[in-house]
Amino acid sequence: MEVDTKSAAAQLGHSSEEVTATYYIAKPAQAPDVSDILERLGTDRERRPTPALPNDAQG
Repeated sequence: MEVDTKSAAAQLGHSSEEVTATYYIAKPAQAPDVSDILERLGTDRERRPTPALPNDAQG
């Protein structure tokens, strides 16, 4: 049985629905998991890591 956030908050004893929504309601993934593709792009054909390029965040 599915219930709304207000009912779930009351059952869990939360002070607000926001607490329930933030910590207990599953959120859909924002993007597909493409980490394997990114890992392959970050290595060369001999499987050595690609050297990092300097950027503004690193100085």
